[in-house]
Amino acid sequence: NLAEAVWNTLELYGLKDRIMGIVCDNATNNDTLLESLEKRCADEGIDFSHKKAWIRCLPHIVHLSAMQLLEGIGAIKPDSRHREAAYQDSVTAPIDREHDDNTALLDETEEDDEQFNTLQGLRKIVRSVRSSPQRRKVWLTEVTTSLKKMENALNQVALMLILDVKT
Repeated sequence: NLAEAVWNTLELYGLKDRIMGIVCDNATNNDTLLESLEKRCADEGIDFSHKKAWIRCLPHIVHLSAMQLLEGIGAIKPDSRHREAAYQDSVTAPIDREHDDNTALLDETEEDDEQFNTLQGLRKIVRSVRSSPQRRKVWLTEVTTSLKKMENALNQVALMLILDVKT
């Protein structure tokens, strides 16, 4: 039980009454975790609200959004972003070749390599644009000019590119 493990750790380090927030992704098991922690805190007279304490992980949300965008423009297949195992699975997996994520990448088809290269290409473009203030200015100028040419983009604001965060 995740909540029990977190609670035991909080007890071990004397932090039960010092919880202000917990950063985690949007997985439903985190909702269960926080509700359980709220109940345990209430049992001990500690003020803790699972709704107020749940801090969503912004890099994770940005990553999911970027993956949705790449899927939408056809840069990746809809099922390719679910290929990676859960973090807990990769931590406890055997160490032979079959369970090595890096080896598995080498064994994938050319189509998967093409998708990987597309993603790497996008990352390279973002790094290039962000590499100097002059390039950032040129990027924003180009985007602003493009937006002005579009009829339905009157309220759009030019945004700077950011690197995705793999979670």
